Amino acid sequence: MPDVLLDVLLSDILYDDVFNCRGPISPMDVADLAKDISRDGLLQPILLSNNPAGSSHKYKLLAGHRRYRAHQVLKRERIRSVVREGSISDVDARILNLKENVNRKQLNVYQEAMALKPLLDLDLTEAAIADRLGSSRGWVQVRCLLLRLPIEFQQEAAAGWLTQSAIRDIYSHFKAHGVDAAREVTKKFKDAKIKGTPNFRMKANKPIVKKDLNVKKHRERPEIEQMQDYFFDQMGKATIANRVLAWSAGHISTAELHASMKEFATANSLRYTVPG
Repeated sequence: MPDVLLDVLLSDILYDDVFNCRGPISPMDVADLAKDISRDGLLQPILLSNNPAGSSHKYKLLAGHRRYRAHQVLKRERIRSVVREGSISDVDARILNLKENVNRKQLNVYQEAMALKPLLDLDLTEAAIADRLGSSRGWVQVRCLLLRLPIEFQQEAAAGWLTQSAIRDIYSHFKAHGVDAAREVTKKFKDAKIKGTPNFRMKANKPIVKKDLNVKKHRERPEIEQMQDYFFDQMGKATIANRVLAWSAGHISTAELHASMKEFATANSLRYTVPG
């Protein structure tokens, strides 16, 4: 059945901080958004699903938690909403919530990792999650590695100190040498970030700073994945360069690469023909 566009009472909507991968949202977090909505109106509706009969709320909020909270701040009674018709599984609901926030680049790597945890608890594999999100296996893998690290390292990631490359290296040291070694590596990464050292890596207990930027050579999979991590950190996952690197590293198929290229071409009014 097609989705339905409605003006829905806020009181009919179940807002769940635990479900939302951003976590709790305070009124201060949406003060600027509330001003924008008051001035320009709501530019994009929120996404809802129907709750089962007998529930205390008619709808469940799937995506648009900040917009919902901004309407509460503005004391609006109704909000423009797209209602997803038919039943929707918990996995599909969480995927929708995560995809919207990742695409908007509103989450840090720790929030993204925590959003993956319920999917892992539902026995989805890393490969299955990557496929459902339309991301690379490496993107999912890094966040799963973060979940396996002690909470102190997760907090460093939440504070913005750790890139995806750093998380990989810290996890490697944690597994090989224990928590004290991982703490020392984390400190080196934080110092490097403060000093602005580019391409800083820790491997085999010594830092690696890439200096052979002009060397042309065949790249092995670990180096491809390292460059992929760098692109993720700098530009997010949704770039053609990332998709080509993902294909080179074996994370996506040729068909998936062509689909990405065709989507990019369409969005930029270009012509793209799949070979064969």
